[in-house]
Amino acid sequence: MKQLIINSTDFLKNETLEIRVDKFEDDIGFPSNISVNLEVTKVSDDKVHVNGAIEGYVNTECARCLSAYRHPIEIYMECDMDILGGEIDISDEIRQRIVLDLPVKPLCNTECLGICAKCGKHNTEHDKCSCEEKQSEEFNKERWKVLFNQKNNK
Repeated sequence: MKQLIINSTDFLKNETLEIRVDKFEDDIGFPSNISVNLEVTKVSDDKVHVNGAIEGYVNTECARCLSAYRHPIEIYMECDMDILGGEIDISDEIRQRIVLDLPVKPLCNTECLGICAKCGKHNTEHDKCSCEEKQSEEFNKERWKVLFNQKNNK
């Protein structure tokens, strides 16, 4: 993305550049709508300081119910970067920060109950299926009894 490649010659008039990208289009593995607002300040002939905000959303899938949802992205970025070969590409640093900000187990909301293993219904807090749960509270207590006893004996 040419908008996020800065040449050392860009700093001839000003020591600080403002970069605004309304639609960041680097490949992060998910469809997204992300904007980037950065301020790049020349620190030395071979180093710049970058700070600003990365905001928007990433379209992803809930790990429990498999429904699509928009995961918000709000990242404050501040780092020093080296100018190599007379230019610097900030897009890779932005992409890495977005990927690291994504949850390992994305959830559409924290109360998502997921899909019933028996009937396949998408369970919500107010609308649960009528299937008997295979893993009732008693079942879980029996299943993990040995571990709970070891923990309590210590």
